[in-house]
Amino acid sequence: MIERRSAIAALLAQAAHTHQVAQPAVTLSERRPLTILQVTAFGSAQQEAANALTSILNIDLPSPNQMTSNAIFSVRLLGPGLWQIVGDPYATIQAHALRTALSGVASVVDLSHARTAILVAGVAAQRTLNKFCSLDLALEHFAVGSATNTRFGHIGMTLARGPDELTFELLVFRGYAEHVLEALIEAGAEFGLKVEP
Repeated sequence: MIERRSAIAALLAQAAHTHQVAQPAVTLSERRPLTILQVTAFGSAQQEAANALTSILNIDLPSPNQMTSNAIFSVRLLGPGLWQIVGDPYATIQAHALRTALSGVASVVDLSHARTAILVAGVAAQRTLNKFCSLDLALEHFAVGSATNTRFGHIGMTLARGPDELTFELLVFRGYAEHVLEALIEAGAEFGLKVEP
């Protein structure tokens, strides 16, 4: 497998030197290595694709704007017939194998090289994110296990909450990852920030 290079490793390392609060209210880090697969069912084959995906992955598929997880990967239902599989690149099914298994009912695209996963965690994570995301991220509206496509300012992202109520995962386009991280560093600084390289 070709090693995927981080788009934000240098910025994380640089920011880690200046943002190391002993008891941070916000912690920023990158989740990697990571496999991100997008499965899109063909129009009339949504149920067939869902059944096949359940069988192949051996996991119950989530309801809309939710995710289900096991120890290796999570599956997010982001729209009708649109799933994202996010997990360990050495244990998650590979794109070519999934593409073969779903032939005729869905397309499979490997987004692993095209996305960067940024974790925002801590008691002020929600307040930090709400400076750029207009979704109501209160726990009663965006619970643990929630996942959706939304915006970070003007940039599209996939946002998920979990594995606990204080952790959010942002999947952003690789080309915008540094901008997003810089904005999060600036936004989280007022709360007490730790950046992990």
